Amino acid sequence: MKTVNKNMHMALAAIVSFCALALSQDNIKSLLSPGVIFETLALNKDLPTPAKPKYLSPTDIVPSPDKTKLYVAEQTSKTIAVVNIKDRSVVKRIQLPNEPSGIAVSKDGSKLYVTITSERWPEGYVCVVDESSGKIDRKIKVGHSPRCPVLSPNGERLYVCNQYNDDISVVNIASGKEDKKIKVVREPYSARVTPDEKILVVANSLPLCNSTDTAEAHCKISLVDLNDNSKTVHLGLTQGSHSVFGMTITPDGKYALITHLVAMFNLPATQITGGWVHTNNLCIVDIENKKLINDISVDHYDKIGMSNPWGIECTEDGKYVVIAHAGANMLSIIDKDQMIELADVKEWLAHKINLLYPTTIRKRVPVEGLNPRVIAIVDNKAYTAGYFTNTIEEFEINLQTSKSSATISLAPEQTFTVERKGEYHFYNGDEYHCQGAWQSCHSCHPFTRPDALDWMLAAGVTMQKNAKTMLLASYTPPMNWASKRNSVRESIEYGIIQELGMEAIDSVATPIEAFFNRLKPLPSPFLVKGRLSESAKKGRVIYYGDKTDCKKCHPAPLFTNLELEQSIVKDQWDGSPAFDTPTVIESWRTGPWDHIGTTTDYETLLKNSLHSNCKTSLTDDEFRDLMEYSLSL
Repeated sequence: MKTVNKNMHMALAAIVSFCALALSQDNIKSLLSPGVIFETLALNKDLPTPAKPKYLSPTDIVPSPDKTKLYVAEQTSKTIAVVNIKDRSVVKRIQLPNEPSGIAVSKDGSKLYVTITSERWPEGYVCVVDESSGKIDRKIKVGHSPRCPVLSPNGERLYVCNQYNDDISVVNIASGKEDKKIKVVREPYSARVTPDEKILVVANSLPLCNSTDTAEAHCKISLVDLNDNSKTVHLGLTQGSHSVFGMTITPDGKYALITHLVAMFNLPATQITGGWVHTNNLCIVDIENKKLINDISVDHYDKIGMSNPWGIECTEDGKYVVIAHAGANMLSIIDKDQMIELADVKEWLAHKINLLYPTTIRKRVPVEGLNPRVIAIVDNKAYTAGYFTNTIEEFEINLQTSKSSATISLAPEQTFTVERKGEYHFYNGDEYHCQGAWQSCHSCHPFTRPDALDWMLAAGVTMQKNAKTMLLASYTPPMNWASKRNSVRESIEYGIIQELGMEAIDSVATPIEAFFNRLKPLPSPFLVKGRLSESAKKGRVIYYGDKTDCKKCHPAPLFTNLELEQSIVKDQWDGSPAFDTPTVIESWRTGPWDHIGTTTDYETLLKNSLHSNCKTSLTDDEFRDLMEYSLSL
């Protein structure tokens, strides 16, 4: 029990107290399992079991200021590994009360600022960790699903992306409190601050628009003026851009370099190669002039893609840029100045696939680790770790590099459960999973949820439909808006064949199905300390009452009647007026809504007369309560 962290001790104490009380009650003694303590800790992923091994899942790597250590956020094991670079060994592990999503290090290296959150407990905190002792000095409350903590150059402020609150927390380091929140656009995933601390560059990972408004169907980069937030500028990326995950700022502070995907959503997906469905891109932003210089494809050429570019960093001398391609299991090492020169032209280059083909500009290097999402750079070496492996790989940064120069073991590799295999297959877009390594399942369904775009996926189909969530897919057949696929397994197989161009073999389809079976809803940011607000409680009564017709089409527990219902939107291209009734669960995150995504406004959605009778049956206060409840599911 010496390795059990403080939170586990508290959990044990609470459970033991409950057990003692229960065992004194003869009438409920029989209800308690002898292994209740261990079952509860296993449920919270604090104890490994044969069915649920403790995987590491590296999700961030940050070097120490003196360049002697790497700090690795091991997400699913709730730990930070401290790695000695010279010895290539793990010298210490720091246990956290929840899953780490990002790390920042103080200038003197004495403090780690770690954002923690998880799908089970998403209300977020920053843990201030004493580096030498590994103890948590304090916890600072921030927002829902926080990630990517960024320290100001003077060390006085910490900026945190609250992904599902759509805002940035500004934390005062001295007081240990959040000073304010800055609103951005949608699902901020990464951020960086300029060396002069005038601008915070924020990557909003999903579009915020009606899917039918194709001119606006793109993500935005927020350039937050830290002296005057009212002067913040939001720059729109290429049409169809989404999954904006990685970002770095060049050492001179001139450019922000941002990885993302570009979806060819308004073309029928009749082929995979050549960027016909997705290109994998790098956007270049001129920070001082607040404009996009260009957006370039980082794919290899028309037969080979570089799926799911994620982490990106620039060398200290500004000579090279290194990108981790999570889907393709590759690194790109790029000559930064040559890339900027190529991009600084009038022609928009988002779909020009062969731009980085010459080896005098970019070198592609294979990564042995599975699904590398993060990059750390120390001097002339890059370090990355696959999300599904327990090894850090070291690479020399030059255009002659062909493989890793060394490896660092974080822990012995664990055997994959069938669920973990399915998760791996879902995120993998290499040549064994997708024709030409152009995309993965994650490309169209980021983190198994919608990408906020309309698609024409099946060959010969000309009607675009809004992407759907994978949540509850196993329990709400038939699949897709027209209910043409009878089961989740059938839908997975069609997806592998039609969207990945591969054979739907059992060893891939079965694990993905198991992965989908175990997907859980993320607790809503509209909950208060994990519970319904007072308004939402009133809304729950209204939802199940007779004033509205909500429960007719969206009955609990799945919050769908599993039927085709009349569409709330008339579209001349629809072959049928009726579509699959979606679940209300997680509707707070799945906009734009309806089968073609015509609205991003939840109030407008509920008041649509073809959708419900809420507009005529409820007072304004009752309607607000009902909306609060729906958004809390």
